[in-house]
Formats: sequence, C-alpha cells, structure tokens
Amino acid sequence: MRRKLGALSAGVLAVALVATGCSETTDSDNGNGDAVVQTGTIATDPAESQGPAKEVPGATKGGVVKILHESEFAHLDPQKIYVSDALSFATQFARTLTGYKEDGTGKLRLVGDLATNAGEDVNSDCKTWKYTLKDGLKFEDGSPITAQDVVYGISRSFDPDWGDGPLYLQQWLADSTEYNTTYKGPFQSAGAQVPGVTVEGNTITFTFAKPRCETPYAVAMPTTAPVPAAKDTKADYDLKPVSSGPYMIQEHQYDQFINMVRNPHWDAATDPIRNAYPDGIRVEFGTNAETASNRIIANAPDDQSAIMWSNVPAANLPKTQSGEVAERVAKGPSQYVEYLYINNLRVTDLKVRQALNYAIDRDALIKQTGGIHSFGATLMSPTLSGYKDYNAYDGGQTGDAEKAKELLGGQTVKLTYAFPNTAAHQNRAALYKEMLAKAGFDIVLNPLDSATYYATVGTKSNQFDLIRGGWGADWPSASTVFPALFDGRSIRDTGNNNLAYFNAEDVNAEIDRIQTLPVAEAEGAWQALDEKIMRDHAPVVPLWYIGNYEMFGSKIGGTFLSDSFGHLTLNTIFVKP
Repeated sequence: MRRKLGALSAGVLAVALVATGCSETTDSDNGNGDAVVQTGTIATDPAESQGPAKEVPGATKGGVVKILHESEFAHLDPQKIYVSDALSFATQFARTLTGYKEDGTGKLRLVGDLATNAGEDVNSDCKTWKYTLKDGLKFEDGSPITAQDVVYGISRSFDPDWGDGPLYLQQWLADSTEYNTTYKGPFQSAGAQVPGVTVEGNTITFTFAKPRCETPYAVAMPTTAPVPAAKDTKADYDLKPVSSGPYMIQEHQYDQFINMVRNPHWDAATDPIRNAYPDGIRVEFGTNAETASNRIIANAPDDQSAIMWSNVPAANLPKTQSGEVAERVAKGPSQYVEYLYINNLRVTDLKVRQALNYAIDRDALIKQTGGIHSFGATLMSPTLSGYKDYNAYDGGQTGDAEKAKELLGGQTVKLTYAFPNTAAHQNRAALYKEMLAKAGFDIVLNPLDSATYYATVGTKSNQFDLIRGGWGADWPSASTVFPALFDGRSIRDTGNNNLAYFNAEDVNAEIDRIQTLPVAEAEGAWQALDEKIMRDHAPVVPLWYIGNYEMFGSKIGGTFLSDSFGHLTLNTIFVKP
C-alpha cells in the first residue's frame, strides 16, 4: 500500500517477521528501532470471527475524536483506497470480508469481518475459497448487506477508468496482470459476471486458475467492501460512501472537514474488530504536521481528544521527549520503505539511475526528519521475512557524489522531481536539489496538489523524471511488494503503483516463478530478486525504512500504532471523560 503523503512471509496459517539491521544515522530517539518482531496468523476457529470486540480496559463511551490532517484523503471510495491514512479511516465505514484484530504488540490476527470466518479453502489446494456473510449485517440506511453487494463492490474495481486501488483479486481472478481486457466492470460490461466469482445465497466463492494461498489476506483489502448498486454515485461516491461500519459520514466539506456519526444499524455482535466507543469522529483538513503537533503538545481543551496521522516534525521532537507529553507519543517501526522512484520510461540510461543511487545523502535526509527513520538501501522492508541487508551502490551513509559524477561522465543531467506540495516535502525537495547538484544533476522541482498527487504521478504519460513515494507490504509477504511495484506488465494508462514505470522481462519472469514456490522457498527468492533488480536495473533509489512518531491528546485512550496501516488505530480508541 502507498504511504500517506504527509508522512513522511506469509503462510496461510502463520507468519513470523523479524526486523533487524536498521542502523541509525543520528543520535536522536529513532522511531524505527533496531529490531521488531511482528507475527501474523489466520484464525481457524470461527468463534474468533464473532463479535463483539474484546473490551478495552478503562474504556468509556462518548465524546468525539478529532483527527488533525494536512490535506484531503486521496479517496474514500473503498475500491479506490490505497493510501495508508485513508485505509486507516476506512476501517470505520467500510467493512471487508476479513480484517485484523491487533493489540499494538506486533501481533496481527486475521479473522472474518463481514464473513463468518477467515475463509474456507474448499479443496485444500488454495484454488477455491468460500466466504459466507454473517446474519444481521446492515448498511447505514438499514438495508441488509448481501453477498451481491460485496461482489458489486469487487466488480467496480475492474473498471479501466477506476484505477488506484489494490489489484490482487482482479489479477488472480483473471489470471493475468491485464485483468480487465474482457470484463471491464459494471459500467462498461453491464450484465456480465465477474470472472471467477459465484454467489449462492449469502455465500461467495472465488475460483482461481492457480493456487492463491494468501486469499484471506487479499480479501481484507477494501476491494471487498460492499457497495449497494442502487446508491452508487460513481465519481461522487468518493465524497460520501455508504457505510457498512460503526460510523457513517454525516457531512463532508471537501478539503475542509469530515464529520462522522454513529451508524445506528451497525451491530456490535457481528463485529470482532471494532469497539466504536466515541460518539463521532471529525477530520479537520488544512493542519500541517508542525501546527498539529504544536496543538497536541499544548493540549488545549479543544485538542485534548485530537490525534495526528503525520510524524512529528524534527523541530518539535525535543518538546515530545520528556514529561507528560512523552506519554502521549506513539512511536515505532513500520512496514514502509521510502523511495525516490525513477521514471524508467524517461530516464533510460542505467548509468544515470546508478548515479542517482550513489549521489543520495541518506544521512542528511534522515537528520532532516529528526532521526525518526532508519538507513536502508533495499527494496524490502526489514519487517519482511527473508530480508537481507545490502547496498548495491554503497557510497556510505552520506553518499558518493564523486562516483556519481564519474558515472555521468562529467555531464550535467537535468531531471524533474514531482512531490506533494506540503511543507515537509518542500523542505525535502530543496535538500534533494542541493545534494544532487553536487553530483552533476540539475533538479527542477514540481510540487503537486496532495489530494490528487497519486492520480497525477500514477498516469503513465506524466512528464516527471523523479517521483516521491513510499510503499508498505499489504500483509506480511514480499509478494505484496514486488508484483505491485516492479512487474512491468501491470503498467496501464492511469492508476499505476509501479511509479518507476519499470518493465524488464527477466524480472517479470522471476516474479511469475517465485509466486509458484512454497512460502519458505519464496522468502529467499524474493530477497535475491530484490538485489538483482537493484544491481542490474537500479529503477528506484531506496531511501530509508520509515518509522512512525505520532501524537494524541490527553483525553485519548485505547489507541496504538496499527501494524496493519502504521497509524494510530481507531478500532479501539476512546475519549476519556
């Protein structure tokens, strides 16, 4: 999944993840730490998928949680959501077939959310998966949520003009990266059936041509959020999607605020994941990370029930590291890696891409953030099983401008850099321009509107040479990194995740091979592919492993950094009296 703009192996039944080897580049308190263990398991007992969610000690009902946010979410339409902040927000209005129980200790437990269990592997070969919806599920208007509503939601994600959301189910069902050449969704293929999907009563069956043993994880993505066809407003659905969760959007003033109130038809007895303690959730846009952190540090009455989903800026970090304020900080590693994507359709010279990798001063960049992140030069995050530390273009922590100049042959190379138009990214862009100039690059800065940023850079015909981006595994497997970011066959006109626009036949073939391997073998194979991509092609510059450092007001309880999305969770949050 994509990392929020303002911020900066998976077996079917069990996963153990260890993050190690993250070397610090400053003496600051590092949110990414030196080691973290994450575990992900899939519940096999249907009882674990029943509600209500386990009570949070000391929790009380009532109050309104306020989220201080810099800019509008890229999307709220469930089938379009693929950025971490919107994914975090969507947990409260877009339920999915499966979902995660978590407690902030690194343990992820996949259970049935809309479904009665985490999935039935019908023939024990991972090719046919069955999901039956629970009784009593309702939309915000009181109408029942049916299997057809879930399938209609999935069908929308096949539309060639939709773009932006996850593609796992679509590609697996069509058995092709070109998943919508025949079936094009309900608007362009009206009356046609979603390939590989059948419905009988309230049971949905997915049939794949190949084993897809990670299906329980894939159906936890918003692709499977139900949408009532009669209320599908298409492009306008982004503004006010129909809720299947505990809260519904009461009012949405674009780029100003969102007010969510309780969904009176949500039944806690069907929900093992969400406690829904607050009476409402309000998002206030237009508050940058510096202002938000200052407000939460000051802890004025109006902000005591506020949280922020951006990292605290470097200038404010000293104010958060002692006393009462330090108790209102949530920090730790994440599954995200920050990249400088190189547009391989435009920057075709391998030596130029290698020079960019040598020229980057990661130490300066990480210090600019206050040392929250950890030095990294790999495509995989250390949180993924199979991770191995290496640096294909090792210029030390501060880079090697002279080596970059040598690769450029003394020429000055002019490149455009696209980034979200926020204060943090403006500062980073200025630093890029300065450090790359030392190596012989002339960088032209192109700030873009944050709300439409990914739609703009995800358009194949964009005119940018360098593109800011971050990516985290959608579940604990490198299979959610390499196919999404480096399989060139997935490149389309719009809605691209492969922002390097990288397409190499040898890499595509290896992705196909690894996806047929047993999990244990695949882990090492993904790591080998990681190194091969960087040494042979250098399509991106891996910059660092993203750490989290977020804050909340004094009346907030029950929240922690989600291991699913890397932000303070809303599932267990409550407002203290």
